[in-house]
Amino acid sequence: MIDEQDKQTLKRSLAIYLQAIGTKTTNGKYNCPICGSGTGKHHTSAFSIAPDGQSWKCFSCNAGGDVFELAARVNNLDPKGDFSKVVNIVADTVGCNLQNTATDARKDTATATKTKTGITYPTEKQNAPQGKSESDTQNKADFSQLVKEAAGNVSQTDYFIKRGLSAATIEKHKLGYITPELAKKYGLQAHSVLIPYSTGKEGVYNYYITRSTEGKEYRKPKAEAAGSEPLYNLPALYEPTDAPLFVTEGQIDALSIMEYEHAEAVAVGGVGINKLLQAIEGIEGIEGFQRPLIIATDADERGKETCRKLLHELKGRAIKAAAYEHLDGYKDINDELNANRDALERNIYRHILQFDRNSLPARYKMQDFLHRIKEGRNAKTYSTGLKALDKALNGGLREGLYCIGAMSGFGKTTLVLQIADTIAAAGDDVLYISLEMSADELTAKSISRRTYQQCIEYGASRESLLAVARTTLDVLRCDIATQAQSKTFMEAATAYTEHEARCLYIVEGMQGVNASKVRQLVKQHRQRHGRPPVVFIDYMQLLTIADTTQNTDKQKMDAAIKALKDISRDFKIPVVAISSMNRASYDGGLNMASFKESGNIEYTADVLLALEAAIPDDCKGDAKDAKKKRLAVFKKNNARQRHGEPVKVDIKILKCRTAAPFTTATVDSCNMFNCFMDCKEEAPARQGLKF
Repeated sequence: MIDEQDKQTLKRSLAIYLQAIGTKTTNGKYNCPICGSGTGKHHTSAFSIAPDGQSWKCFSCNAGGDVFELAARVNNLDPKGDFSKVVNIVADTVGCNLQNTATDARKDTATATKTKTGITYPTEKQNAPQGKSESDTQNKADFSQLVKEAAGNVSQTDYFIKRGLSAATIEKHKLGYITPELAKKYGLQAHSVLIPYSTGKEGVYNYYITRSTEGKEYRKPKAEAAGSEPLYNLPALYEPTDAPLFVTEGQIDALSIMEYEHAEAVAVGGVGINKLLQAIEGIEGIEGFQRPLIIATDADERGKETCRKLLHELKGRAIKAAAYEHLDGYKDINDELNANRDALERNIYRHILQFDRNSLPARYKMQDFLHRIKEGRNAKTYSTGLKALDKALNGGLREGLYCIGAMSGFGKTTLVLQIADTIAAAGDDVLYISLEMSADELTAKSISRRTYQQCIEYGASRESLLAVARTTLDVLRCDIATQAQSKTFMEAATAYTEHEARCLYIVEGMQGVNASKVRQLVKQHRQRHGRPPVVFIDYMQLLTIADTTQNTDKQKMDAAIKALKDISRDFKIPVVAISSMNRASYDGGLNMASFKESGNIEYTADVLLALEAAIPDDCKGDAKDAKKKRLAVFKKNNARQRHGEPVKVDIKILKCRTAAPFTTATVDSCNMFNCFMDCKEEAPARQGLKF
């Protein structure tokens, strides 16, 4: 008979049992596992649990009782006549080890029953050491001789081959077969296969399950001999690595994953999650567990519910985890293996690469690479709207990190915002993170540019242009007095609304924004809109202020540059960041060293751009006469800018991984009206400039 203490313990496990076998409605109540109340159109469940947590009642089918009554009804058993079987079902489901090992259930080697809750596990007759308590034998049994003999007989069955497992996998994991002679010797079921559980030591096995070759009947050794069932392939959980680990329900599914090189899996032996969580917590605390988990439970409702619960629990323990996406139409991993080995291989490595792109040889990344180039994801190019700049960049912006620098007030934000507007107007999403200017200021700059462009398009004279086009300040103050100004402004505002503003997302003045927050914003945008945006950051030095993990400005800049580069690579997008320049470079020609705290910029950034005035060759250098001429050019440019006239600006390509470096794109800049334009007499790109 069952020990009274065990009985009371199990009676208090109703909530755990329901968590393992049940599903909840949208209001948080369990659907009735017997009549299905709660699964109807309105998802209203009549299933209720008593306040003490030890009894239940369904007011739809009028059934009720304790956890044993529930398990009996779900498994189509007699609560009294099959009580010992019911006890073992509950104990296995909630992960409880029974103290009294002499129950009627252990005298009976009845087969497991396939029910709504899955497979239950009756115990095997087993030659076990006598006179030891369960605590003495917990996970200390040695079935190595049995495993060796069963493995020697595996050629007498084609069970594993039919399940899609290779001879190498069968040999590696010492899968075996129980002949009638072996069954008689060890008190096991004949004509069954044996799956051993390794301790991690060569040739030492402390647990096993057997499965009939003719049905779905599982059996396990006695608890007094082997203790409670551990995770299958438990040693993988303790490996000192951060390589992803798959978690399956069944052992065959775990073996199916391990068919592939560099893929590791554990099996929980059902839909319970406590066994896995307890094993993780036993690894020197949760902090000691580093492996990301890919939850590959079955694709049925119970498997999906288990996956959701496990992901929730792992998130609460700060453990990286993700749900496995099954191939369409298949219930579990082994079904996928038998249906299409190549497709399963691609799917497994795709999941591994989500967590770790460095643990696999390049050949495992080729399928992903070919898929990306076939979709054109590596070839997406975004025009800047400036022909000269597009030509210098070999077509425009593409995946990578772009850093743009210039002297203060030289038009960095104007240029970057204009490029962002161009990309948004073409229908691509843009995330513009402004850490200095407000969204109103940026919008005013864009509308100001449009009023200027409209005047140019209409062929307005210089006097008319200055009278009609609006500056940023004019727009912000609504300084629109004349009919011509009003007409031009409304046309510009309407065009901006219909084109740029459709796909432009401005994030303004956020306090404490760092690179991690940028990644979060990009990820959230992709989840909401189905595609990642092109990212613009104005500007990078403000981004680093929020980084409290680094000590010096240089360390903060290095960390930010690396993080932004990772964002561009992970989301396959351009990330464009404005950078301040060293004051020492203002009069000496801009180069890579001009970028403020530039330690990691020149190595990590894919493209470095610098804006400066286009000056004749005789104005360059440190000679006294050259400096004098250069100063005269600057004064002339300033005067032209104050009168709304364009001046020539060089956009220097200091570094570019996808185009020739040391190329210069010369454009016109009208600072008053926030507009960059291609030169009327577009000069060819100048090669080989020295800085």
